[in-house]
Amino acid sequence: MRIGVLRDEGIVNSLYRAVIPMETLAARGHDVRWDGKTTRAFNVRMLESCDVVYVHRFWDPDGQKLVRHLRSQGVAVWWDNDDDISAVPRESVMYKKSGGVRGAAIVAGMKRMMGLADLVTTPSEVLAERYRAYDLAPVRVIENYLPDHFPNAAARRSAGDTVTIGWTAGLEHGLDLEKLGLRPVLQRLLDVDERVRVVGTGLQLDLRGDRYRHIRGVQLSELAAHNATYDIGIAPLADIAMNRARSDIKVKEYAAGGVPWLASPVGPYRDLGEKQGGRLVPDDRWAEELTRLVDDARARRKLAKRAGKWGKSSTISENVSVWEDGLRTAVSLAGRR
Repeated sequence: MRIGVLRDEGIVNSLYRAVIPMETLAARGHDVRWDGKTTRAFNVRMLESCDVVYVHRFWDPDGQKLVRHLRSQGVAVWWDNDDDISAVPRESVMYKKSGGVRGAAIVAGMKRMMGLADLVTTPSEVLAERYRAYDLAPVRVIENYLPDHFPNAAARRSAGDTVTIGWTAGLEHGLDLEKLGLRPVLQRLLDVDERVRVVGTGLQLDLRGDRYRHIRGVQLSELAAHNATYDIGIAPLADIAMNRARSDIKVKEYAAGGVPWLASPVGPYRDLGEKQGGRLVPDDRWAEELTRLVDDARARRKLAKRAGKWGKSSTISENVSVWEDGLRTAVSLAGRR
């Protein structure tokens, strides 16, 4: 099948929602054609030659005009979104770009795109339920899956009794850091336990001492090996609307490296647990649960084994059939217009 892919190269999430699955589909024999628009015009001639065009996030008037044209040419349209733009809180670093009046305009554009699409997908059941309530297009959930190389990253655990707690997070998670009061929790661990090291990747945790390290960022191609240096990975989420609509990819990233994880019982994590190599932590129990896992090397080894097994089952090649089914569904629905 010939697939046109429209994604904004500046959106990091498009790696999981477009690049990884579509490259895997190409490896399986599909003819995948890319239009990674940023400021350039759409490659309309190329896109209208496709059986289906997969659109990640575009909702602006130009995107709507393009999709109307593609529909008129008989091209199937599959639209995908993976963030709850309507729920960006005022305190978030994302609010200026996506909140308030601008956010309302974005949601209106998204609804217009859904009304033009033959199929709508999202990695979040919360978003899927909302989109189904709009009753504009068929909606299904397709999870985020890992690149195939992730489970092959060799674990490089801390030496001796040292235990490294790592949090790989975007800047927007500064809100979670503050709402859950995690800075004093992590600082106290560093102050009272010389075994503990803390690494903040992406998000600056602003901890004191030479056993805290901040890394500004890591490329996706290097993320598996980087995460595999953690002894414990954490994924805290404040219980707010935007977080309830997130995907579970963060703990999958930890798990693929055999890293036991601790996460908030919010949104994508609420049904996960020890079977997937981690534990859920209530808001007021982070100090206790971190200390408990730091002290229990046997539990970490047991969880790491389970995490690795789950991580291997969460790669794109293990799950690419759901993306191929999406292709067939979009084309079939387009044929019934």
